[in-house]
Amino acid sequence: MTGFCRTALTVLLLALSAAWPGPARAHYIDMRKVVIEPGVLTVGIALSGRPFAYREDGILKGFEVDLAGEIAQSRGLALKAVQLPRKGLVAALRAGQVDAVNSMPLDGKPPAGVAVVPYLVVGDHMMILKKNPFHIKSVEDLAGETVSTPAGTSAEAFAREIDRHLVAEGRPAMQIHSFPNEREVHFPVSMGHAAAYFIDTSGALVPTLDPESRVGIFPGVFKPRRAVGLAVLADKADLKDALEHAIAAKVANGTYDRLREEYGVPDELSDFR
Repeated sequence: MTGFCRTALTVLLLALSAAWPGPARAHYIDMRKVVIEPGVLTVGIALSGRPFAYREDGILKGFEVDLAGEIAQSRGLALKAVQLPRKGLVAALRAGQVDAVNSMPLDGKPPAGVAVVPYLVVGDHMMILKKNPFHIKSVEDLAGETVSTPAGTSAEAFAREIDRHLVAEGRPAMQIHSFPNEREVHFPVSMGHAAAYFIDTSGALVPTLDPESRVGIFPGVFKPRRAVGLAVLADKADLKDALEHAIAAKVANGTYDRLREEYGVPDELSDFR
């Protein structure tokens, strides 16, 4: 089921639970009754970088922080955002120190006993010079051109997938240069020696949103890898259900898209398209 369909179904359930006097009404979970601290939604936040979760002037900010705040407020709760190290997210969840954590900093699949209530999709992107001197209009324009990637990553796999597609169509292969360090990948493009580079979402958004940066995301060329959102203990079904309903409501009333626009989160990262 697509993210959009999931949202539509959840919003429909919300409407029915509000209007139906019988059993459907009982399906609605009052989040205030399932949080660890009365009157508070406690969310562990590991820094996932701009624009998602970052620290500025000693304050946690970002799309993920503000969305958690909107969810809490809509359910009559205050938000307590607790900054945690990436490796401490699951431990804090299992110890009952937080109700939920942001799952973006968790690499790969959620660990055993943890479930994710998604609100974004992350993956790999194609980056070009914002002035587009190579006149790239589609991936077909990369035929015969030089591109760069971080070695051994899903971004490199994405570049090689595109290369195989070009060759299968009878076009010249790309020249793919793989770099051992991610921070080096943009140099060939920034210096005008390569047409594009491929990198994951966390590495793509920062330069794209920086008005001083010479590079940015090429729209529409995206390989989704995983859904991310708020992770909870899998056996806390009531909390998971309450969060799903709350997020669906924020999508339905436009808050979700407003926050995405405010923080420059592209449409292709929405789990509700």
